[in-house]
Amino acid sequence: MFRIKIKGVYQSESDLTKGKPLLEGAVMFNEGKSLQDAFLKGFFVGLPLILSMILLTILKCRTIDYTIWIDGKTGVIFAVMLAVLFLLTYVHELIHALFYPKDAVKTIWKAPKQGAYFVYCDAPVKKSRFILLCAAPAVLLGIVPFIAWYLLADFIPMPYGLAMVFTAWLMTVMSIGDYANIYHTVRQVPKGAKVLNYGMHSYWIKEQK
Repeated sequence: MFRIKIKGVYQSESDLTKGKPLLEGAVMFNEGKSLQDAFLKGFFVGLPLILSMILLTILKCRTIDYTIWIDGKTGVIFAVMLAVLFLLTYVHELIHALFYPKDAVKTIWKAPKQGAYFVYCDAPVKKSRFILLCAAPAVLLGIVPFIAWYLLADFIPMPYGLAMVFTAWLMTVMSIGDYANIYHTVRQVPKGAKVLNYGMHSYWIKEQK
């Protein structure tokens, strides 16, 4: 229905492009040569948000009784948290995919060498839509759950509360590649242009009149 396919391990750009030519007039983002470059840029872009969440967590925990007891129950809860984080990695990519055009093919890949999962779709989308699809997983899986925890922390017993806030932190941190895409899109893509993926890079292209 949504044409989303979960693939295996990413090997090379030919897995993505399938020999399809790049659209004429497409301009590649100035985003570095590798995923590691994007992650480094995204880390610095997202650092104020991440540090704010950590500071708010510390301040909130000082106002409530969050004594930590290390026992079997705590171990089970955090083991479940790790399993949930693994599933949320795919949910993160599914959220990206759902923001692409419904009739476009979206594929989800694992890149072990880069320590990343990613969704690939070469359909051009409006600049605003690309920013939204990049931001959506961090907002839905990180920021919104963090706000919910912050507002309800007094009523959530430990260790459930800590597991919830740690999950929100990690889902926010795991979006650093998306922060880099947002940064480059805002800084480089002209008004009215569209954004597309081709291989492991992003491009912008002016709409054809």
